[in-house]
Amino acid sequence: MKILALDSSTPQGSVALLENDRILSQLSLQTDTYSRPLMGLLDELLAGARTRLDALDGFALTSGPGSFTGLRVGMSLMKGLILATEKPFVGVGTLEAIAACTQTGDRPVCSVLDARKKEVYCARFKWENGFLSRISEDSALSPEALCRQIAESTLFVGSGLNTYGDFFSATLKEKYSPAPLKVNMTVAAGCGWLAHSKFEQKKCFDLDSLIINYVRKSEAETKFASAIN
Repeated sequence: MKILALDSSTPQGSVALLENDRILSQLSLQTDTYSRPLMGLLDELLAGARTRLDALDGFALTSGPGSFTGLRVGMSLMKGLILATEKPFVGVGTLEAIAACTQTGDRPVCSVLDARKKEVYCARFKWENGFLSRISEDSALSPEALCRQIAESTLFVGSGLNTYGDFFSATLKEKYSPAPLKVNMTVAAGCGWLAHSKFEQKKCFDLDSLIINYVRKSEAETKFASAIN
């Protein structure tokens, strides 16, 4: 089974081609500007792997939380690919895809993205028999609030550590450790790996079911709600 996976929710977007649970090829953006660069990256990936869209069995996409603009661009691109090929797809939570990029172990894994406004998008997972299971739901929290939820030694992963890693280390002390990562595994590859394990049960053709998990409202929505209240 060949799956094309796409992530546009994190600062460094990526695309990956997997056959079953094996990564055939993967590429990352060198900029956080999406749209045309993301489409170019996809073309480069398929050309390098000598694979056509009609040879794929399906698609996978990170569905958030993350960059509002990136998520919308990725969703639009994915819908176009699905319409063009009539192939099934699976949506995968961004924080779960990030956690999938870590090496298996016996400690919980906390995925963290910078959500701006002095908050992080976060969720905790654990490895069980080579599979990820969820400990907590996706949330947008202050770094302080997240630290109050950490009661045991936890591995942290995600680009949010670029902003808050020092704070977590100083606050959580021995309960904080950066997670060991699988070698050169992009978030898109983590998404595709997870999608493969659940593809037969979760695959879908209904584009209306392909929705973005924003976790919190955009600034524009918040201002509009305030204006009408």
